[in-house]
Amino acid sequence: MNEMHEHIVVKSDSNALKEAEGKLKALLERLNLSDSDEHNLLVATSEAVNNAISHGNRNDPSKNVTLDVHYTEDEVLVTVEDEGGGFNPESVPDPLAPENLLKPSGRGIHIMKSLMDKVDFTFTRSGTRITMRLKIAKTS
Repeated sequence: MNEMHEHIVVKSDSNALKEAEGKLKALLERLNLSDSDEHNLLVATSEAVNNAISHGNRNDPSKNVTLDVHYTEDEVLVTVEDEGGGFNPESVPDPLAPENLLKPSGRGIHIMKSLMDKVDFTFTRSGTRITMRLKIAKTS
C-alpha cells in the first residue's frame, strides 16, 4: 500500500472515543506498521480525540470531532479537529512538575509529543486542529 487517506467524523458523546478508536485500530491494522508505530499512533490519536471531545467540544453531542489519517510509505499524518474555542498550549501545566505528578489529568499533550515525531496546533474560528506526524519505521 503506497498511499491511503481515511476520514472519520464522530459526535462528542460518550461513545465517540470508543468509536474513533475502533475505526482507527482497524485502519492501522491494514497498514502493516510495526507494533511500536501502531501502538504510538493509537495512543497519541486517542489522547487527541479525547481532548477534542472533553476539552474542545466540552462533551457537546451537537459538535463533531474530525479525524483524518494520511498514510504514505514514509510517514503517517494524523489530524484531529474539534469545534471548540481553542486554548494556549504554553499555558498547560507541565505534567512532570512535582506538584502535577499525582493529578488525574493533564498528560495528554505530553503523551502525544512523546510518542509522535511532530505535534502542531492550529487555532481557527471553527475550532482547534492538532496535526501529528510519525515517521514509519522500515520493516523487513
